[in-house]
Amino acid sequence: MNQVPKQIELADVPANVASWNVAKIPGFVPAVLGRWQRAHATLPEHFFMVMCPQVEVNARGGLPARVIELTDSRLRCKHFTGCSKPYFVVLFMGEQGDAQRARVQALLPWSESYSVTLLDDLIRLQFVDATEDVSEESAPPQLKNRLQELLKSGEIVSILA
Repeated sequence: MNQVPKQIELADVPANVASWNVAKIPGFVPAVLGRWQRAHATLPEHFFMVMCPQVEVNARGGLPARVIELTDSRLRCKHFTGCSKPYFVVLFMGEQGDAQRARVQALLPWSESYSVTLLDDLIRLQFVDATEDVSEESAPPQLKNRLQELLKSGEIVSILA
């Protein structure tokens, strides 16, 4: 496949995810996949994809070390929506793609994942999962401890005022 199709088909996205997902933004997914394909090689017909707002990654102190361990740097990228909102996107290929996707997605708040099938004239996105928030255990300890200190001291009130 030389060119990534421009049309997408979203399937089985739950209503609660449909209210905030990035996959529905016209042109976003084709732009991400087209950019990746221009920089690397032809995409396989089937793979998995996770997308997460970069602001959520930043709010938790950056990309978790475990995400870096579990992903290939060539399959990770940042891409902007049409309204300049950056997203962290990672692709998962091969037999272990779905298992790796699940491990990584559990660490990324407000992320959505899809099974992607590239057809000649269509990108088919089959919803797999969404993570609205991640457990406190996955937050960087320094961030979690600092927030608790601010709450305990009352300093949070002066920051928010």
